[in-house]
Amino acid sequence: YKRVILKKEILINGSIRAQGLDLSVGGMYAHTGRTFALGDQVTVTLPLNEEFISIRGRVQNSQPTLGIGIMFVDLSPDQRTTLAALVESAAQAVTDGTKKTVLLVDDNALARRMNKSKLQQDGYSILEAQDGFEALGVLEREHIDLIVLDLYMERLDGYKVLSIVRQKAEWKNLPVLVLSARSSGDEVDKAISAGATEFLVKMTTSPLKLSQRISAYLGSRR
Repeated sequence: YKRVILKKEILINGSIRAQGLDLSVGGMYAHTGRTFALGDQVTVTLPLNEEFISIRGRVQNSQPTLGIGIMFVDLSPDQRTTLAALVESAAQAVTDGTKKTVLLVDDNALARRMNKSKLQQDGYSILEAQDGFEALGVLEREHIDLIVLDLYMERLDGYKVLSIVRQKAEWKNLPVLVLSARSSGDEVDKAISAGATEFLVKMTTSPLKLSQRISAYLGSRR
């Protein structure tokens, strides 16, 4: 299995804190400071951005005071897919050296959080803004490779953000994907005319689909 450096704190059996050192789809090595017997059954809890995944494992080797090697067992298809994505994104980040930065602009915190989690898992660096004023401030301070933009927000809406972005030379070619709950033909035409690169409808755009559309402009991070 492909192995990547982990360097994240994990839990073993729900209470023992350990330092994860490396990870693969098949297992991991961790520094525990405790002794485990070969063959011991353990549960490993790994942090995934703002969520956690718990996986059953078996101790394959143990070095007192140093650490243990754990082989994962009974992985579900979803767990295997999640682990593979984590390993690939970590490996890609090391290979590429730098991450592309996506700015999520939306007044709905839950929507931002869901998309942020998936995009970070896929190897992108994520910044957030809850309205147009915050978005413009982030653009002034940070290098942004792509914007995901809601249209209807208080203080400064997405249409005005688009207008300002397209008027500035340094931002005029920046990909802007509008992600809106409104999907009438007039809304789509208005957004594209204002400078949107692409129009996506929230109801039919899952975090997975959004990541796929972003990769079409920035390249896959997987």
